[in-house]
Amino acid sequence: MNQDLPFINQYQKETALLGYVLAGLGWDQLTYMPEKALDSRSEQISYLSHLIHKKTIDDSLYAALQRLKKRNDLTSKQLLILKKVLRDVEKSRKLPEEFVKKLSKTTSLAYQAWQKARDTKDFKVFQPYLQEIVELKKQECAYIKKPGHPYNSLLDSFEEGMTVEKLKPVFEKLKKELIVLLRKIQQSEVYRKQKKTLLGKKLPLDKQKELCYDLIKRVGLTDDASRLDLSTHPFTQTLGVHDVRITTNFRDDPLFSFDSTLHEAGHALYELQLPEEDAYTVLGIAPSLGIHESQSRFWENMIGKSRCFWNYYFPKFKKTYGLKGNFEQMYREINFVHPHFIRIESDEVTYCLHIILRFELELGLLEGSLKVHDLPKVWNAKMKEYLGITPKNDVEGVLQDMHWSQGAIGYFPTYALGTIYAAQLYEQLVKEHPSVEREIARGDYTFIQNWLKSNVHRVGSKMLADEIIQKICGTGLNVDSYIHYLNQKYSQLYNFKN
Repeated sequence: MNQDLPFINQYQKETALLGYVLAGLGWDQLTYMPEKALDSRSEQISYLSHLIHKKTIDDSLYAALQRLKKRNDLTSKQLLILKKVLRDVEKSRKLPEEFVKKLSKTTSLAYQAWQKARDTKDFKVFQPYLQEIVELKKQECAYIKKPGHPYNSLLDSFEEGMTVEKLKPVFEKLKKELIVLLRKIQQSEVYRKQKKTLLGKKLPLDKQKELCYDLIKRVGLTDDASRLDLSTHPFTQTLGVHDVRITTNFRDDPLFSFDSTLHEAGHALYELQLPEEDAYTVLGIAPSLGIHESQSRFWENMIGKSRCFWNYYFPKFKKTYGLKGNFEQMYREINFVHPHFIRIESDEVTYCLHIILRFELELGLLEGSLKVHDLPKVWNAKMKEYLGITPKNDVEGVLQDMHWSQGAIGYFPTYALGTIYAAQLYEQLVKEHPSVEREIARGDYTFIQNWLKSNVHRVGSKMLADEIIQKICGTGLNVDSYIHYLNQKYSQLYNFKN
């Protein structure tokens, strides 16, 4: 019995290390892995996933946790670790080993099918793989059996404590307000006359890379703990303590690589500033993907699309690219509202409509009211209804995200949650430190790095996401803060009454 705590600590470290190895394999697969290595890589990922699952459902681990529950001499920190590990163990014990192996192998193969479907612009190539994933996810919901909507069993894995019942009214309100704001913008004289005069030309990739490296250094990433690489879809992966990898994609439009790099740098900074004393434990990680996304959206939107940020970077862009124009032109172009088919290329106003669309589709797939083969048609119809545009092909539509190929159903809502949290955090930051925008205008983010570290990053998962926001901002999830921010900013940019 006296060995129960060391046993639990050893379990946490071993599974964390195996998780890092899996992350390394995943990072390689999405960046530099040769195509023919897919089958072997799928076997590797499946085996390691199975090994982690086997460790988690081990009877001796469960027995040790049950014995610890009966002790009255544990510290508050030990009790919290016990609670979190037990929650994960009990959930994993509901999933049969064969199911875990099958899901892991299916998703690994599905990613390659998704890529081929994109290459041929044909959803049908990916359709059978997605169909199998949806059926497996339905099984997972049946195994987990969270109270309420079946989707809760998937959503809780990404955003602990969040439910469909809590989320639906928030998203309904946000959807309504965003569509109203979008219509106001589109009816404005400024919208009718807007055009890209500064950023509408091809710009050298080497110059884009140069600015991206400058950007991540200012955010706080260092060469000895992080690196920047290329992938089709930008992402962040943590391969170990002090080892965070981010990717971007360089295109003709320099703002794509610049924005995506800043977004991923926000994720990476969070990972690098998590409490090191809690490394290899359940407390040394982010409590949810929503709070993680709040960090990337905070940097990408609240900082990267602000007037003060571009006071610093406009002269650099102008010099690097030989732009002929003034600051106001540049600032307006950076914040142009223009409904886009692609989620990761969409503007602040329309972004969450992309997320709500996916949330609604995922609910339909799990409920059975939507069939996989009907996804392209229903996707396009919702795009037309919400954004007023219709994708010309599946790559512009249903095939644009890799998430479903990885089995990440229940993931998309965290993007909108993070976006809302980001607005709340920035609002609070400015209240506490009114001079911060002058610092941003100088290209100095030191105070922001430290403020986020002490308020969000160092907390790890000692609190749930909503509790962290409640402690910092005085209220938990508050969509009104985000709606107010958008209305205020874009009514000024497009010259209409708020």
